[in-house]
Amino acid sequence: MELKGHRVIEASPDVCYRLLTDPDVLVRTMPGLKRMTAREDGTYEAEMEMGVAAIRGRYSGTLAIQDRVEGTSYRLVMDGQGPGGFVNVNLSVRFDAVPEGCDVSYDGEAKVGGTVAGVGQRMISGVASFIMNQFFSNIAKEAKQHVG
Repeated sequence: MELKGHRVIEASPDVCYRLLTDPDVLVRTMPGLKRMTAREDGTYEAEMEMGVAAIRGRYSGTLAIQDRVEGTSYRLVMDGQGPGGFVNVNLSVRFDAVPEGCDVSYDGEAKVGGTVAGVGQRMISGVASFIMNQFFSNIAKEAKQHVG
């Protein structure tokens, strides 16, 4: 499944980059993300709880922020397993200055398997869109606190 979109946040690219790479901010703003624990290899163990249809349940896995270019871009790699199957995400994230602040764009893919995959592409895409919209709304609120 393709994941692609963007959102303009009223903050500088540096502030947006800092917010979107801070585990404490991610736990506060990502719907369902319950915890992130740093590991020695630079990745995080993550636990997420989903309450939507056949995707319902507690998922655990790893999250890594790779190919970092401070204030400009990074790649997010997530692998998770739960009662409904698995999900693997590989997402490029960019931060571009615009007059309104920062255009945060993302482009990548998610692979799902197990009973989750049987739910259907349209439903999974809808859930992913809902989560991303809620996440970016939360990040926008967080950014307002950091820019005064």
